[in-house]
Amino acid sequence: MLSKFIRLIGGDPNKKEIERLTAIAEQVNAFEPQFESLSDDALRAKTAEFRARLADGELLDEILPEAFAAVREASKRTLGLRHYDVQMIGGMVLHSGKIAEMRTGEGKTLVATLPVYLNALEGKGVHLITVNDYLARRDARWMGQIYDFLGMKVGVLQMAAVTENGKKAFVVDFSKESPREDQDRLRQVDRAEAYAADITYGTNAEFGFDYLRDNMVYRLENKVQRGHHFAIVDEVDNVLIDEARTPLIISGPAQGDLEWYGRMSLIVRQLAPEDYEIDEKDRNAILTEVGTAHVEQLLGQPLRDPERPEDITPEQARLLGYLEQAMRAQFLFKRNKDYIVQGGKVVIVDEFTGRLMPGRRWSDGLHQAVEAKEGVKVEPENITYATITLQNYFRMYKKLAGMTGTALTEAEEFSKIYKLDVLPIPTNLEYQSARADAPLVEVKDRDQDGYQVVYFSRSDDKEKKPLFWRRTDYPDLVYRTVEAKLRAIAFDILRNHIIGRPVLVGTTSVDNSEKLSGRLRAETVRRLLQVQLMRRAWFEGNKKEEDGRLYKELEPLYRSLDEIDPGFLRQFAKPLNASINPEEPANLAKLLDILHLDEEHTARLKAVIQAGIPHSVLNARKHTEESQIIAGAGAFGAVTIATNMAGRGVDIKLGGEIAEEVTIAVSRVLKRAGHEDPYDMRPEEQRQALLKLPAADFGIYEAEVRMFLQYFDDMEQVRKLGGLHVVGSERHEARRIDNQLRGRAARQGDPGSSRFYLSLEDDLMRLFGGQQVNDVMQRFKLDDDLPLENRIVSGIIEGSQHRVEGSNFDVRKHLLEYDDVLNAQRARIYGQRDRVFSKENLHEDVLEFLKTETELRIPPAMKDEQGPWKLLAWLEQIQPTILMMDGELFPSYTFRLLLDELDPQNLQETTLSLVRRALQAEHEHHLRAIQAGIEAAEPALEAQIEERESLVDTFLEGLADAEEQRRPQEILDELSALVHLPIRLNNEQLRALLNAPASLEETIKDQIVAQISAVAITRQVAGLAMRLGEPLTLKEDLSRLEWADASRRINELAAELFAKRYESLAGEKGQLIRELEILLARPDAQKRDESTAIRILNTLPLVRRQIGFDNKTHRAQTQDYIRFHYSYLAAQLLDGRDANWVQADVLEHLENALESLEETWGAVQFAQRAQNAASLADFGPAAGILELDLQATSLAALSEEQLGALKKELGARHLTEIFRSVLLKAISEQWVDYLTRVEALRVSIGLEAYGQRDPLVQYKTKASEMFQNLLRDIRSAVVSNMFLYRPRPAVAQASEAPVEAVAAKPKAETEEQAAKSGRKRHKKR
Repeated sequence: MLSKFIRLIGGDPNKKEIERLTAIAEQVNAFEPQFESLSDDALRAKTAEFRARLADGELLDEILPEAFAAVREASKRTLGLRHYDVQMIGGMVLHSGKIAEMRTGEGKTLVATLPVYLNALEGKGVHLITVNDYLARRDARWMGQIYDFLGMKVGVLQMAAVTENGKKAFVVDFSKESPREDQDRLRQVDRAEAYAADITYGTNAEFGFDYLRDNMVYRLENKVQRGHHFAIVDEVDNVLIDEARTPLIISGPAQGDLEWYGRMSLIVRQLAPEDYEIDEKDRNAILTEVGTAHVEQLLGQPLRDPERPEDITPEQARLLGYLEQAMRAQFLFKRNKDYIVQGGKVVIVDEFTGRLMPGRRWSDGLHQAVEAKEGVKVEPENITYATITLQNYFRMYKKLAGMTGTALTEAEEFSKIYKLDVLPIPTNLEYQSARADAPLVEVKDRDQDGYQVVYFSRSDDKEKKPLFWRRTDYPDLVYRTVEAKLRAIAFDILRNHIIGRPVLVGTTSVDNSEKLSGRLRAETVRRLLQVQLMRRAWFEGNKKEEDGRLYKELEPLYRSLDEIDPGFLRQFAKPLNASINPEEPANLAKLLDILHLDEEHTARLKAVIQAGIPHSVLNARKHTEESQIIAGAGAFGAVTIATNMAGRGVDIKLGGEIAEEVTIAVSRVLKRAGHEDPYDMRPEEQRQALLKLPAADFGIYEAEVRMFLQYFDDMEQVRKLGGLHVVGSERHEARRIDNQLRGRAARQGDPGSSRFYLSLEDDLMRLFGGQQVNDVMQRFKLDDDLPLENRIVSGIIEGSQHRVEGSNFDVRKHLLEYDDVLNAQRARIYGQRDRVFSKENLHEDVLEFLKTETELRIPPAMKDEQGPWKLLAWLEQIQPTILMMDGELFPSYTFRLLLDELDPQNLQETTLSLVRRALQAEHEHHLRAIQAGIEAAEPALEAQIEERESLVDTFLEGLADAEEQRRPQEILDELSALVHLPIRLNNEQLRALLNAPASLEETIKDQIVAQISAVAITRQVAGLAMRLGEPLTLKEDLSRLEWADASRRINELAAELFAKRYESLAGEKGQLIRELEILLARPDAQKRDESTAIRILNTLPLVRRQIGFDNKTHRAQTQDYIRFHYSYLAAQLLDGRDANWVQADVLEHLENALESLEETWGAVQFAQRAQNAASLADFGPAAGILELDLQATSLAALSEEQLGALKKELGARHLTEIFRSVLLKAISEQWVDYLTRVEALRVSIGLEAYGQRDPLVQYKTKASEMFQNLLRDIRSAVVSNMFLYRPRPAVAQASEAPVEAVAAKPKAETEEQAAKSGRKRHKKR
């Protein structure tokens, strides 16, 4: 309404914009004579000239007229194509960052060359996005001739399967020829080289996946893209609307319980209609209360509390997730419509384009649910490593443009989401006829059926003969039933096929394509014609006219053709004295009359009756044959059924397509006949040249020449018949898709028409009022063969489509608000990765991480009632002892504290004393922990017992009031299930359960107390065994004791066992005393320095135990165990210390550790490079610190001070590379985990609505909190790994040998140690 008002008071803004751009097109035209006079070299030199002018400050808009003129001239010289003025206008629209809506056949591929060349002059790269790999290759080679002539390079991206998993790509190279289309004139190169070209062609997925892969690499040189400067998207509505929410995902398999998908699939199949409700609009399936009870019965467990549906356990949430997807798979996702099963796999069919999408999977378990439904192998859910939707990817471009034939219906969405305006561009014919001095004039007329037709004739033609045509869009025909609609479609196809007019039939699903294809088989066509003959015979026999009324006697003929057999038809024909044989002369005459055909069509009619209607089916199953099918869709008599024509990118030409081998043969004939360059002649020019040649000159190519000439005859014949006729079998929910289907007809002024056939049973009609119209038709008893034909009906349907489009837009717009949260976070994370790549020195960043992490951990650790042993365990893990280049050791912080307790002069005695203190401190800690565990378990134990006893009371009271007689064992089983414990009763007690249940109350409760207590006691004993580090063999069964007695006994037993352990290890004859003597007697321990002490302290806790025997190698299998820990004693040494002092001491220690690592790496790097170094230049950038002539200075000429500085710089640089690797790995791994968590949040956030909270607001809040946790996790991961990369020990002691960096692995830990350290364990990916 607003747009109409604006046009009323201010004129059509689109028309004004076209007029403005026309003036610029005139400027381009003014340059044409000048550029035509240039030599090839001079024209090619214009590219360098334009770039120089841009470098001097000129703007692209200022050189646009000349640049467009250069492209037009290059196109004329290379392709023989001249850009029309209207194509110039389209190029300007694209350059301005808008969408150019140009109808099919108006040369969008050629239009794009203008803005592509102009923007490529800036040297920042231009991306042209196509809908498939074939079009990317075709357009790059075709238009690449223009770019190559003007001195620009063209890159081509292709799917990962043919490019070494996305590592390679292609550049257009006209010197490389190949018989294979997918390699012809394409040279394979590294992916980055294709992006480094001036212009890069590829599909949306390839550009998006490369962006994700670039943000997963660990080396800057492995990135391939160089930014997002300018992109032109072909079929922009298909990419930015239909596939906008399609996520590009790089993932890997994850662990999951796949069995539940199969179990839920079986359960869903047992549901009755009253168990669920289907919402087709939102594609949801919802359980009713009855259904919930039914599923709980089948599962044998509750799904949720009916009083508080939002309060569910994690297990219930998991089961509900499986159930929801199983219901959607069973009731909403249909085979051969939403997906097909191919090669034992479920393959998605794109809803809008009908294309197969192999490799793509529905998320949230839906794909697994469909696999379980179809009985194919259920593949596991994947972990997402990186993801982005196409919508969010294309919003990153600084300038974005698009072109398509249908965008105006989605103009609001393009504007609000992508900031893209849509400008409809008139066709060349419309543009030419609208000019003041137009050579063409538009004429309106009526055809033989009274429908309006519009065509163009020459303005000086007084007879107004048609020269070019507008497409005729007939009103929709609406039938009551699908069967009546299919018959009408078959009749329309039949009539046009017989006269030779090509027909394109559009459907909305693979299933509908197959059904319609079945209607064109010989048997079905024959049955259809027989029914029509019987219908005509009935009206003639009963002397009635076909006035649209429904006659009861004819109703049996309106059943599905599959249900009507010849026997029935013969019985129907008998009282009418009619024959059902359609090939009889009399019946053929009737059929010609019914089909409005002439006698000359009799032979083709008979052929159809005998063999059916030959046709091709273009759908997801025949995706690879798309180009060949489309090429023949405009041929004489061709019938093509297409799932959808959205984004096909291939024109349908009247008369069909000429095979390449035919055109080559024609060119050879003309070359031999004396034509200088027949390859550059247009097809019509070649035709005229051939007609002038005698047939003898055709030689061995006579057959090909005849085919070539026949092609033109067929094209003329098809034009006379009315051109391509488009039949729509159902309205799509998007008007744009219908318009794309219509747009296939009347290409570039060819004649053509379109008509949609609908039924009140179609999805769109059912959802938007079809039932009311159906009721009216039945009330007035209208014949099923009578359609509603009214443009008002079409308007109502388009209004319904408009509502659906608006609803879909609202959904996408709302989802975009969720996306923006993750987009901002993704930008920040990827920005951090880029900074890690680009920053030369990362030492300050790493030290800041250390400072922040220790500030967060140390104050609470010093306040811990159990002491700071967890802090020390964490420090031990992140910074183990470091082996230096000279064999010396740099201690961990725990060892640093312990070393202060040792006397090097009396190492044996002080070490033994320290070990005994460490054992004592650990034992005391374990005893306190065991007591605390018992105290914590007691309230939980009492609560469990009280709960079960309450259940027993209720159950027994119910038995006393029950009137129904039941078997005692059945009652006992019910009671056991209720309390989740096996209750055992003897025969006498079973009888009492039936007659006097109250008498068994004490017996049953005693069993419950005993069993629950036994479980709790067993857990405490297992905990004691774990702390001892070895299995327990007890003489008494503690689980038979009461809880109080068992608790006391466990404490006593713990004290006894730890005392025995202490005596065994550190008593007068303990193992550690003997081992310490052996260690001190070794030659390498005679130095009695700090490193010796560290080695001894590090060795004493370890013991090697045999865990098995390998029969193959005949060797014992052993494993190292840690017998005791120093962290509890070290924690005591910190008691009483101020947190600030500890913070400063720890940070100083870790900084010293980094300096030691730097020194060690410097020595290793120097040793490696010095072996073959001829001069300082061989030491790389690090040698620059000496400020000497690198080429002339040898290593021998350096002083000790200079050597020290060089080693230090080498170490610093190498350590920076280690930090870089650690940072990138931490960011990548934590981001992967975060994506999984944030997706789970997005799925579950809808439950917030139960609490009257806005899900979006809650999502933003929680996602922000999660992102802060992500940053903390990244920092923690960096700190945990930064000290672990060290030279190999064996290499570090051999200064001459090359050294390889490896990540040091901490010693094997018990689960207790992992808990102490607070470290997260991640599954290997």
